[in-house]
Amino acid sequence: LDSHQQRLLTGAALTVPLVAVLAAGPYWMIAAIVGLASVAGLWELHRMLFAEPLGRSWQALYLAIGLSLPVGAFLGGFQGLHAALVGAILSGLLALLLFSPLDPAGLSRLARFSLSWLYVPYLLSYALLIALQAEGARWLLFIFAVIATDDIAAFYCGGRFGRHKLYPTVSPKKTIEGSLGGLLGSLAIGTLYGSIWLSAASTCQIVLLSAVLGVAGQVGDLFESMIKRSSGRKDSSSLLPGHGGILD
Repeated sequence: LDSHQQRLLTGAALTVPLVAVLAAGPYWMIAAIVGLASVAGLWELHRMLFAEPLGRSWQALYLAIGLSLPVGAFLGGFQGLHAALVGAILSGLLALLLFSPLDPAGLSRLARFSLSWLYVPYLLSYALLIALQAEGARWLLFIFAVIATDDIAAFYCGGRFGRHKLYPTVSPKKTIEGSLGGLLGSLAIGTLYGSIWLSAASTCQIVLLSAVLGVAGQVGDLFESMIKRSSGRKDSSSLLPGHGGILD
């Protein structure tokens, strides 16, 4: 199989069970997916942020503290997530004091840990907070549909019409035409989905939110590309054939 076929097969293999869980699965199953994605994303990020692999003790601490964020959200909602975030930062400080107080690289390591915890498990944990709201499953599917459409439409529009580079310093293949195609796709699918399944929101609100999500998705993609380029990696990992890793 070529990379494009692998991309399609992997996308389908992930999308079908994920949509099924978001649409009809129990809350604990959504939490399990968020927890697994958090651990995988943290592992990939650690490999990009640290030129030398961390020792096993630091890796275990890094992953365990990161996992405490979705656990906090699962057990205590908004308050639980932010209590876990405070606990994560304090635990990182305590670990630095106890295990490497005079290590010149200690503060840099803690800063990278903190960025990783905020970037991956903290933001992912908002899926659990959304799932608890009225029509939460429908809103999660809305977010998933808009972001996925943004990525797919940008990929194909860029390949077909792309002429002008969007941000070659960070991502040489992305084009302005692809970006605009992705945003238009986000608006179209978001408006269609919202008009059918999100009765609590007005059309204006759905259009605005679709646009914000489309832009946020592309900014997030560029940020992850920046991390990969700065670490000399093409993909965050080889976990997902045709796509790269969880972060990709």
